[in-house]
Formats: sequence, structure tokens, C-alpha cells
Amino acid sequence: MKICGHCGSGNDDSSKFCVHCGAPLITKSESGRERQNGGSQRQGGYSAGSPKEEIIYTNVAPRSIPAAIILSFVTCGIYLLYWIYMLNDEINELAQDETAPGGGLVILLTVLTCGIYGLYWYYRMGEKCDYIAQTHTSNNILYLILGIFGLGIVSVALMQDTINRVLE
Repeated sequence: MKICGHCGSGNDDSSKFCVHCGAPLITKSESGRERQNGGSQRQGGYSAGSPKEEIIYTNVAPRSIPAAIILSFVTCGIYLLYWIYMLNDEINELAQDETAPGGGLVILLTVLTCGIYGLYWYYRMGEKCDYIAQTHTSNNILYLILGIFGLGIVSVALMQDTINRVLE
């Protein structure tokens, strides 16, 4: 049985949308690493282990990376700000990190600090992407270096790729 993350009602396993509120039911199945580790429960935040039960993500959907990059250039960066806003919230939801700042605050802090907070954000999102993809790589360093050299859109595209792979 799938539980709707929006209204909390139960739905059939084959349902793609909640029968009560109509919210999309996007699932992430049990991970292979969890079976190897004996299935530890996550206890708030993204650092306490992987989830044992099936999790329903209602606000996370795959996004076309080429279309997002083209829209970012065509709109002179306005779509990129929206993309970062959504990406921040989606990664935090996948990592189950309720204490992380929202996308609007990330953009505001990045503007107020002339981009310095944005570099920190790339680093933190790299850690979270490694966590949700359950890899032992150092994407945080890669995202930070790309951000330092002005290639932040590449970091954002790599983060989106991680989300798309996790949702498959």
C-alpha cells in the first residue's frame, strides 16, 4: 500500500495518483545498500542511515536536463534561478533533511554574499547527492570546483542527473 505524502491516505500499490487528493505518488524502492547493512531506520536528517520502508516523494519529478539548460540560456538565467530553487527543495526532500534552508533562502543568501554562499551550497548539495545516490564519491568537491570556475550550471545539471537516476 502506498501512503500519500500530501494527505496521508492509503492507495493501491499500482496507483500513480492519490485517490483522495490527486497528488502524484512517486516512489523510491528499497536500496541494495540497505539490504547489505541490515536496514537501519533514518531518524531525521540525511546522515542517520538509509530508509527501510518504501518512501513516497510527491514533490519530486524527473526533469529534462537539456531543456533546462536551454531555458536557462534563453531566459538569461531566470530559469536557472527557478531550477536551483526547485533542485534545492527536491534534494532536501529526497535526503529527508527538514532542517535545510529552502530554495528561496539559498538564492537570497547567494545574492547577499555575492556568490560565496552559492559555493557552500554546491558543496553541501554534493554531499546530499552522494547520500541519495548511495555512492562513496566526492561530488561535493567537483561541484565546488565547477562553481569556483563559473561552471555552476554544470553542477546543477549533474545534481539533476542524480535526481533523475534516483527516481528511475
